[in-house]
Amino acid sequence: MGNLQQGDLDWTSLKYLSADHPDATRHLLHRGDLLFNRTNSAELVGKSAVFDDARAAVFASYLIRVRFADTTLPEWANLVINSPQGRAYVRSVLAQQVGQANVNSTKLKAFPLVLPDVREQQDRLAHHLALKTSASRLQQEIQGQKARSTALRRAVLAAAFSGRLTGRSADAEIIEEIAES
Repeated sequence: MGNLQQGDLDWTSLKYLSADHPDATRHLLHRGDLLFNRTNSAELVGKSAVFDDARAAVFASYLIRVRFADTTLPEWANLVINSPQGRAYVRSVLAQQVGQANVNSTKLKAFPLVLPDVREQQDRLAHHLALKTSASRLQQEIQGQKARSTALRRAVLAAAFSGRLTGRSADAEIIEEIAES
């Protein structure tokens, strides 16, 4: 459950199953398998990700593995499931039992997946990836600017308390010098 993060697989903190375990071959993943979190707290049920790796891996029993026909890109289904509309569908069909929420495979099969032709799925996925990349870049820029703002604030205070501020334009250079050190 913790390895499905924002539509992607997180390969940290993995659990391992011995190769001779009876479920090892039955739960073996193939590229393009969609993993759907069927049991957890209500806010975590329905998270999904696509397995797209060469390493041998199996999935846990609290996940549902979905394999698609050639007319459906797993990445497209993943995007739709993790969208606000997909999350709303999951919330509308989940069953609560003793603090655990569940979406069974029958309800998952009934998911109203809008299915444009493969070319349009590819185009929409490419557009989404470009937006996601741009958002990530902006997020990094914001973090960098926040760090710079904090450094400048500290530098202004350090310059003021050390008596190095003069009230002239040269103060900006003093502050920059302090911020960079």
